[in-house]
Order: sequence, then C-alpha cells, then structure tokens
Amino acid sequence: MYFVIGNILLILVLFLVGCAKKEVPLIGFPPSQNQTLFEKPKDLVEKEQVGVPAELSKVLAPEKEEERKDLDYWKKYGRGSAPLLAIFFDFDAFNIREDMWERIKKNVQYLLAHPEVKVELQGNCDERGTNEYNMALGSKRALEVKKVLIRLGVNEARISTISFGEERPLCKESNEECWSLNRRVDFIITK
Repeated sequence: MYFVIGNILLILVLFLVGCAKKEVPLIGFPPSQNQTLFEKPKDLVEKEQVGVPAELSKVLAPEKEEERKDLDYWKKYGRGSAPLLAIFFDFDAFNIREDMWERIKKNVQYLLAHPEVKVELQGNCDERGTNEYNMALGSKRALEVKKVLIRLGVNEARISTISFGEERPLCKESNEECWSLNRRVDFIITK
C-alpha cells in the first residue's frame, strides 16, 4: 500500500516539476533605449524581419506559384489584415521577441495614422500542449500585444482580443519550421 502511494506521489511530483514555467518579465522596450520610438533598431540587419525561419520555404517547398504567394503572405501577415503585420513568438512564451519590435512599431504607426480602424488581436499556438493550455497561451499572447499597443498610444477601446489556441494552424506539418509559423498574433481589421 505504501509502495503504491509512494509511486503515485513520485509521479505527481515529477509531473509538477516538469510543468513549471519560468517567470516572464513584464513587457518593455528592447535594451537599446537610446533610439527614437519608430527608428529601426541597430541590431536588425535585414531590411524587414519576417519572424519565421527562412528554412520554412524549403520544408514546405510549395510547388504551385499560388501556394508560394500564400506562404509569403503568411510569413508577413499570418491570417491578419494587410498592412498590419503578424507578431511571432518563441515556443511556450508570450513575451514580445526583440526581432518583432519593428513589426509592432509599423503596426502602431498605421493605427495612429488611421484612428477610425479597430482591430481584433487573435492569439495562436502550435499543436504542442493541451487544448486548454494553448487557449490560455494564445490569450496571453494577444493580451501582451494589446498592452504594448496601449503603451505606445493606441486607444484601448479600438482593440479586442481572442484566442484560437492551436485550432487554426497555417501550417499543418509537425516540425519546428512549421510550428514557428503557427505561434503568432494576427491583427484583424474589424472596422
């Protein structure tokens, strides 16, 4: 009897330790604070960061021109409304990656220039994890982006959020390149 209870407790402890999450710091600007808000960070070398590994094109290797156009669109906008850019995330994280700040700034510039536009931020995850966990993570991602937009001057009344968790993948293959495309917040223009 004690042996069975001991094994159950051991399994429970191992499960809980394995599920522990690291503390994610509050959002903030990238480390280089000496630049103006809409100035391109000096450490970004490419003209435009897409947030998805370049190898994704090779993995999916779309044969039709139409599929290639879809992939290029997805890397830029996700399922969102152009010209607003999708924000991509690291695995099991909801903090804004440093390479996504340029995208955030471009989206803020557009929203500030078009005060009549309202957006819905749609949080998405890759297929790993439970449905419940991914719904919560998608929600945290959308709320994190919303907080940043508000801090940068976008009126909160113009922003709504929703989480789709893992339910709406753009890419359905089970590999890192594909998963990285599914970990995102889409900007949908609602008005």
